[in-house]
Amino acid sequence: MSKPKKIAIYKKLVRRLSLGFETLTPEIQHEIIVFIKSQQHSSGGFCDRAGNPDPYYSLFGCWLSLATKQNTEIEQLKTYISKQPATSSAVEELAINLVKTELFPKQKNESMFSLLRKVFSGHNFMDISYRFFLLALTIDATTKSRFLFNLMARVWLPFYKVKENSPCSLVAALCFARFDLGLGYNNYQKLLLDFHQEKAGFRAFETTPFSDTLSTGVALFSLAETNYDLRLITPDCLAFIQMNYLSGAFLSGDGDETRDLEYTFYGMLALGSLVKD
Repeated sequence: MSKPKKIAIYKKLVRRLSLGFETLTPEIQHEIIVFIKSQQHSSGGFCDRAGNPDPYYSLFGCWLSLATKQNTEIEQLKTYISKQPATSSAVEELAINLVKTELFPKQKNESMFSLLRKVFSGHNFMDISYRFFLLALTIDATTKSRFLFNLMARVWLPFYKVKENSPCSLVAALCFARFDLGLGYNNYQKLLLDFHQEKAGFRAFETTPFSDTLSTGVALFSLAETNYDLRLITPDCLAFIQMNYLSGAFLSGDGDETRDLEYTFYGMLALGSLVKD
């Protein structure tokens, strides 16, 4: 009997977005769709906060469009991606690779070593843990590279110790990775719960006085995918998510009322992770 085909992690993310979207009322669904459409530039790329087409924001636009079944927007995005938009960092290059994996599945993928070079290249504006997160998503979506990368991860992860004051997003990624690779993960679930705030969501660091949408989204996704019973914290997190919804978008949670695709992605991810499937 053959093993079931492994589902790429980014597809699990999109599935959670879909679950979250399906729980909303038709009116809220319509508002979100209108917002997603409003964020697409005439070039087909999705816009950053300044209104310019951006490879990084196009990744979130792609996943949100897939989750909400916006086929026209996906076709327009293909035009933008096929023209090889300019990138200014490894994060943007990895984002483009992830979008291509979905939109052009027959296209030849970059080698793992080529992707690693990008992660360690000089023109980077995001921390190394986030670059590795996108790298892992990219390699996971590329079947040929997955075996070697997973082998390396299985050797490295058992020796990695979470440093004091590590961010919630890193602990969430480690928890999910250990579960996905068949390593012990229960202690990482407990570490992740330390970031939860009573009557709120999850915070970026244990010392941070407020919760944020990004940390809440990734923490809940990791806990849901590792089969943690979320019932006790669902009311708190749901109230936090609802509090940070504004006119078709989810906000960052730190008081900034700027609407964008990135935090809308994390808000819907959090919502979908609370759904019992």
